[in-house]
Amino acid sequence: MDKQSAQVFLPPRERCFERLRLARFGETVTCVHCESDEVVKRGTTGKDAQQYWCKNCETYFNDLTDTIFGQHRFALEEMFDIVKEMRSEPTAQIARDLGRDYEAVLNFVHEVQDVSGDIDEFDLYDVCEADEIYVTAGEKGLEDEESSPRQRGLSKRGEETSKEINRPS
Repeated sequence: MDKQSAQVFLPPRERCFERLRLARFGETVTCVHCESDEVVKRGTTGKDAQQYWCKNCETYFNDLTDTIFGQHRFALEEMFDIVKEMRSEPTAQIARDLGRDYEAVLNFVHEVQDVSGDIDEFDLYDVCEADEIYVTAGEKGLEDEESSPRQRGLSKRGEETSKEINRPS
């Protein structure tokens, strides 16, 4: 099957919200502003996120408030798919599969990487990708430390013949 025509199976939106709520709040939703558990459900937002009202600090918030998912035009299920696929697929392929702009997907991937935290020590394993890299293969003709490398490139036209002509006999 051609990778460009691959069908993307996005998770159901409600399942994404359930996973996000569970990861974020656990069993009890608490206010993102004051951490009070005196919270009441108050409808949904335009993105179908559950909206809450805190009785303690009297503020509204929703499932996406103060998360990387809150300020994007991507659908939540698309963002979940990007996060899932970014470890195994190139960003360009993810963008093609979702039918989205490469730059927008790349910016979201960078945001996810930024909030993932700094990793002091890590091991590279499995697939390692690099874009547009130039690896120097060394200097041509260098066999030991004392010899100098040969010059690369072409000599000027006629240079050899002029040396041969001017050579003393």
